[in-house]
Amino acid sequence: MKLNEERINEISDAIKDFGIYSILRLEENYDPQFKSIQNVSQRIGKNYSSAYSLLVSLVSYRLAMKGEDWWDCFSKYFSEKDIPKNYDELIKNVIDFINSCRGSIIGRENKIKRIKKVSLNARDLLIKILNEPNLILNEPNKIMKEISKALNSQEWRKTISFSIKMAYYAVKDRNELKPLLIKIPLPIDLRISCITYTSNLIDAESYKKILSSPKMAIYAWDCISEKSGVPQIHLDSLLWTIGWIPRNMGIKEGRKKVVDILKNISDEEKSEKIAEQFLIKECR
Repeated sequence: MKLNEERINEISDAIKDFGIYSILRLEENYDPQFKSIQNVSQRIGKNYSSAYSLLVSLVSYRLAMKGEDWWDCFSKYFSEKDIPKNYDELIKNVIDFINSCRGSIIGRENKIKRIKKVSLNARDLLIKILNEPNLILNEPNKIMKEISKALNSQEWRKTISFSIKMAYYAVKDRNELKPLLIKIPLPIDLRISCITYTSNLIDAESYKKILSSPKMAIYAWDCISEKSGVPQIHLDSLLWTIGWIPRNMGIKEGRKKVVDILKNISDEEKSEKIAEQFLIKECR
């Protein structure tokens, strides 16, 4: 694989022009995960919702349903739960959710073991978050390091960085256009690996190569984040919203679809610039 340095600048310019506040509006209007988690926060409070969101994110892999459906399942389950009486009951509720939602059927026992491991090794941290949910906003890098240590995992692994984003969704107020100014490695999933390929950011045999060896893509999007002024946690939202398009449509049709979505948030010219930069070749 080879990184195309000139593409970093071109993509960064398009994203910077589109703007961080447009992306924040995009999150609230198009990310179903935000809506699902906000429903729980409004029902039981930011503290419990942030802990639930963080923990469930850590087992949000190899799902037997779409991610949107998984978080809808999360929303319905925890919105109907009473507020836990203590820490142990909170952990029990997470394990009960894993056992009840069919999305977690693949590797369910391993997912439960993962929750038990982090709940034991990061107990003090999680209790602190329950008492001070704004720690997610104020000390996200520290939280990520401690969760990584508790799981003996690398910080850039998708589920670790994803957990910080979902906890942020729980703490953030609806209609609060306030970016989270932190550096969290972008989780390279199928959608983002595909758009990394179709934007010609990385030369590779296929998007699958980028997906299986994500470090170069993480570095490239880190550079784009810095140059565009859009934190990775919010850049992820833009890429997630339109990342399915190159996998399902040709270049011309795909560009039109991107513009149709983004022009509801920003002006058409800026939306076209994003479409042109992200869809240069087909995803394969």
